[in-house]
Amino acid sequence: MTTGRLVRDAWLILGLAILLFGVLEAGARLVLLGVRWVEESSEPSGDWRARADTYTDPSWVEAYYKEFRRSDVLRWRPYVYWRKKPYRGQYINVDSSGLRITPGPASPDQGAGRALRIFMFGGSTLWGTGARDAFTIPAMVASDLRRSGLRVEVSNFGQSGYVSTQSLVALLLELRAGRRPDVVVFYDGINDTFSASAQQRPGLPQNEKNRTADFNLSQASVARLGRLVLRDVADRSATVQLAKRLRRSAGGDSLWRPSNPDSLATLVVTTYLSNLEVLRALSEHYHFTPLAYWQPTIFQKPMLTKYEQVERAKVPELARFFEQTYASLAARAHGGAVHDLSRVFSTWGDPVYVDWMHLGETGNALIAQRIAGDVLTTTANLAGTGTAAPVPGAGGSRP
Repeated sequence: MTTGRLVRDAWLILGLAILLFGVLEAGARLVLLGVRWVEESSEPSGDWRARADTYTDPSWVEAYYKEFRRSDVLRWRPYVYWRKKPYRGQYINVDSSGLRITPGPASPDQGAGRALRIFMFGGSTLWGTGARDAFTIPAMVASDLRRSGLRVEVSNFGQSGYVSTQSLVALLLELRAGRRPDVVVFYDGINDTFSASAQQRPGLPQNEKNRTADFNLSQASVARLGRLVLRDVADRSATVQLAKRLRRSAGGDSLWRPSNPDSLATLVVTTYLSNLEVLRALSEHYHFTPLAYWQPTIFQKPMLTKYEQVERAKVPELARFFEQTYASLAARAHGGAVHDLSRVFSTWGDPVYVDWMHLGETGNALIAQRIAGDVLTTTANLAGTGTAAPVPGAGGSRP
């Protein structure tokens, strides 16, 4: 066989392979387009959470979620990775530091002296996904405390996706800059658990593999860059995307199926409690009161509304790992280091969730009452009240 014939046959085989791949890719793309069209046509327009049954006044909800989509833009921040971009709207406002604005006067007219400074840290549940500025958990804590006669200044450091380690670093940066709180509140649990489940490792920020890939890309040789580009092209191909969908639908692949869930759940709690040890050490040096809360999810609410049942059913495998992690936390939370609010809605039948993790404004109010009550109790002498005052509205309306 001559060299020319070998070359010809090689080109023929290569051409046929490219043609077959092109046909396969085109077919897969058509199937994906059809699947996406069916999915999009079966879903109502806009954010589905706008139809959550916890919203009793629908007049503002659609406009709110339009603002929510427009405001959901992140900027890179050293050490903590990201914060929200400044935004001005009717229902959502983010300041130049990337923090959600807490409305209301910092210092009411009654009383004298410096306002009690409260720093609150957490993820999107604290930031206020699903709630207007005045109805986030920090804003409602501020309102409850002001109605009790305290002069307070509450800062909402919550950021979408933050795990407790990011919150701890954010606090360190505030202390380093000379800003001194009187009370520091950590409201965590969901993101620590979710991130560990997705990445099979505890203590990592969410989607850490993306930052790893970016760093490795900057250090790669020309040959490795070529391989990375080819791999990225392959991952984005319709053929691969369709294969992944088919595998997930067959149960062969799951983002939320840890290989060793019991061990991982324990490590999530161990990492979280270690962060609280650092928080307590900082509180002793900088003289602030630390309060830590393990937050609830829809998985711990036995009496679900029809809407909440649908939201829970969307993530059945995630529910199992959350239950394991939350059980591990409950078994180790008796030392008082953390207030376990995971069962706060265990006897609550009314709607409170807009999805499996975010509360609506009614749920935020109930959580805020609990936190405000603890602030009043633990800071009575610092605030100059002498004794702890009751939280307005507490009692029968509290879960």
